[in-house]
This record gives sequence, structure tokens and C-alpha cells, in this order.
Amino acid sequence: MSVLTPESVRAEFPITASCAYLESAYWGPYPKRTAVAISEYVQRRSDSAFPFGRADEDRVFVDGVRSAIADLLGATPEEVWFPKGTTDAISTVATALLKPGDEILVGGLDHPADFAIWANLAERGIRVRVVPQRDGRMNPEDIEHAITSNTRAIGMCLVNTLNGYRQNLEALSALAGDRDLYLFLDAIQGIGHLAIDLSETNVTVMSAGSYKWLCSPEGLGVAYVRRDVASDIIPHNVHFYGIEPADGGWSSYLAKVLGYGVSSQGPQTIPPGTLEYPDAAIRLEISPSIISLIGLNQMVGILCEFGGIVAVEERVLSLAARLRVSVQEHGHRVVSPSEPSGMSGITSVAVPNALGFQEFAKERGVHVRARPATPIGPEAVRVSTHFFNNENDIDQLVLVLDEYDGR
Repeated sequence: MSVLTPESVRAEFPITASCAYLESAYWGPYPKRTAVAISEYVQRRSDSAFPFGRADEDRVFVDGVRSAIADLLGATPEEVWFPKGTTDAISTVATALLKPGDEILVGGLDHPADFAIWANLAERGIRVRVVPQRDGRMNPEDIEHAITSNTRAIGMCLVNTLNGYRQNLEALSALAGDRDLYLFLDAIQGIGHLAIDLSETNVTVMSAGSYKWLCSPEGLGVAYVRRDVASDIIPHNVHFYGIEPADGGWSSYLAKVLGYGVSSQGPQTIPPGTLEYPDAAIRLEISPSIISLIGLNQMVGILCEFGGIVAVEERVLSLAARLRVSVQEHGHRVVSPSEPSGMSGITSVAVPNALGFQEFAKERGVHVRARPATPIGPEAVRVSTHFFNNENDIDQLVLVLDEYDGR
């Protein structure tokens, strides 16, 4: 396997030649090899039959990507599935496991998309209690003190989308394990640039969309669900590949299905227990996008060639640390939490008229994301350093910050 360096990885991302792209927390750019692989697949679909072979061979490719994601997360392939996106996975598992009267504690720093999940649970008779944030952080002790006899789950973001605060996964996992609680985590702002090892955790479900730090086409998520939990879930939506045939194989299963429609028998009843599900997360999977998986497969390969996700995290956090020092040396204010243990690839910098700065910077070849004033901080720009960024990108941003007059 070739080894990518901080210099050579930039050639994998053509966007680095035209601008300082510091917005992976919003939308990750496609690597060059992803564009090529998808283009070749589309051309083969146009020119020939079955680019990956027939359906069973197609599954070999999907399961290969599944194994690669499992390695990335310290999981087993049986614990990985491909939902439509981040909230699809969390909602699927939460609605299956929680019952009316149960209680879930959720974070005061959660993304609005997660709030929609929690509010939907409330519509289903589940008590949802929001644990307040303190100074832009979620304190595990506050969560623990909020637990009641009815609490069944904790749900929150692993990394906050506004200020980049990285939740203490070890502490959350220990708390969930000690109290026998489900733990639902939105990791869209973590997976792809932070080292996450789920092999020794009590996480119930963790998911992320593929289009941010994983720099892959949208319409796909990557999700982990603990295997012993997956076996307890009867899916609300079922796909042909999410069930197992009877002992006689698919031919026997097909004969059984068609047997229900034999005209001489009259209407027949399908009894409960007719379907058998695999003892794995794939029971929750509904026909993932092959094109998105092609892109994801390429990106995981690049992460591996860089030295693996630990090396990626080291590079990302090194750039984030340099950014914070440089920004503050030039008199600008970082409004992300300062402790190293809470750092991610997201750094927020206070800027007056942040939307105006976003456009001002864009005109000068620097891409960042404006964020409004919120209860956790002032108007700011969110800066996302990924492993393909470099020190020059940071210097360009600082120069633009210096030039900006709040117009």
C-alpha cells in the first residue's frame, strides 16, 4: 500500500489547488479518485450489463465496504449497516427500543436534526428531558444527576456542530454501562477525522452521514449498532437482503412466498414469526446507494493510506491547534472550548457580521461557515481543518481575518 504524506494527500483533493477549503464540517469535497471511480461506474452502467455482476456479486462489494468501515470504527462487520443518513439510523434504533413511559436524556448542545428525533419520540409517549449545557460543554456529571428510575437512554452529539466540542466518549460509555442505559450518538462531526474505537464501549448506536468528513456522496450513512442490541430489533422497514431464507435456501423461500398466492387455496394468513432475520445490523439496512458506497470506499482507502484514522486525527488536531494559536496571536477570539481533550477539527472564531465575512472570505479564496449568535457563543465563523488542509490554508484565513472590517 502506498503511503500518503500531508503534502501528497493534497493532490488527492483537487479543490486544494483553487482555494483554502475549510468547510468539511459542512460538506466534504470529493477526492479525485472518487470522481474517477464514480464516473467509470456510471459509464459501465451505460455501456454494459451488471457492472458489479448480478445482485449477489453486488453484495460482495457492499460487504467489502462494510468490513472497511468496521475496521475504521473498531467494530465487527456484523455491527455495521448503511442507513440513509445520520438521523435515519438513530431514529430507527431509538423508536424500536424505547416504549411509552420510558425516559431519554438528551444534550443541550444537540444539532437541530437530533432535536427532531427527540421531539418525534415525545410524540410517541416517551419522556424526553434536555440536560443543559454549561459553557459550551456537556458535563457527564450533569447527565448522571439527571438520571431517574424511568431513564432508559442517553442521546446526544459526539461533537458539537457549532463550537466543535468533543464529548468524552469514555465517560459517557461508562455512565451508560454502569446504569444499564442505551447510548445513542450522532457522530457526523467526528467519523472521518477522529479516532473512534467502539470495541470496548457501551455505545448502542452511532451514526454519521457520509457527506461531511467522509467526503463521499450524500444519501448514505454509516452506522454501528451493538450486535446484542441488533438481535432484539424487529425492523419497521424490511429489505429482501435484511432477512434470511429458510433452511432450504432462497429457492425454498421463493416457493413459500408464491405458495401463499395459489389460487385454489383462497386467502391465506401470514403468521407472525414467518420472517427470520440475521443476527446482525444488516437486518436494518434498506438498499444503500451503490454510487455513494463507491465514493465511501475510495475515501476509506485514502484514510488508510495516510496511516490510518489515528494519523488522520493527529494531523487534524495539529492543524486545529495551530489555527487557534495563530488566530489569537493576531488578536482574534476563539470561542471553542480550549481544553485539548475536547478538541476536534472544528474551531469557531468570533467575527462581527459573520455572514458578511463568509462572503468576504469566499471572494478571496477562503471557505468557512458563518454561524449566528447562540446561547453558547457570539456570532462566529466555523473553521473545519481536515487532513488535506495545510498551514498555508490557515495563514490565508488569518490574513483575511486581519483584512476584514466587519462590513
